[in-house]
Amino acid sequence: MDNQTIKQLLNTGILAGKIMMESGSEMYRIQDTIERILRKGGLSQPEVFLTPTGIFVTARDIFYIKMVEVHHSAINLEKVTKVNALSRQFSDNQISLDELQNGLRDINSNTSDFPLWLKLLGAFVISCTLMILFIGKYDWFDFFQAGFIGLFGYLVFNYLNNVVEIQFISEFIASVLIALAAIGLRQLNLINNLNYLIIGSVMPLVPGVALTNALRDLIAGHLISGLARMVAGTLSALAIGGGIAVVLRFLL
Repeated sequence: MDNQTIKQLLNTGILAGKIMMESGSEMYRIQDTIERILRKGGLSQPEVFLTPTGIFVTARDIFYIKMVEVHHSAINLEKVTKVNALSRQFSDNQISLDELQNGLRDINSNTSDFPLWLKLLGAFVISCTLMILFIGKYDWFDFFQAGFIGLFGYLVFNYLNNVVEIQFISEFIASVLIALAAIGLRQLNLINNLNYLIIGSVMPLVPGVALTNALRDLIAGHLISGLARMVAGTLSALAIGGGIAVVLRFLL
């Protein structure tokens, strides 16, 4: 295998891993995808080392090491699905290495996230339905109020994520505003149960996917990424709880 092909193979594998890591995939899935691409390309003993902020790829029978930094992470499972599909097509000889590389570049550049209106609709549904679930009885009086407060909180969270570079600030501020809005509605006698309404409204902010992936990474033996993701998810949860607690402490 010539050096140009080896470099292209490493670049393709690490691009697939970078897209998946930035899209919130589990570490074991990223490692499996990269190794599958490298083995199919002709590297019999690939070596892949993953951290939450970087990917290192090489093989035992070559003298090249490829690495890339990962600066941010979000949840976009559509990208993960597309990368998985492309890598399996490459493994089944349905596409060439050039087609795989071009397809990954297209996924990285042109796969859009869900529109904001759909995210807000999801936040509304999650907030009002989980409020009913937690309250333990079919008290529908606060149903729409919980949905609209959850929608408002997620809108603030989404906006702050795009303008504030400091992690966890968006969760804290959004939870503060959710608590303030809930207390305001109670002062106007528009809600019955303040506690359950707040619980339901903050559910769209809870980092459930991050904590689930952290646990799966720990079980799969990726201790560094598992612990790092667990800490990040826990800090997000603490920021949400802290914002609610501050408001309740000083206004109730």
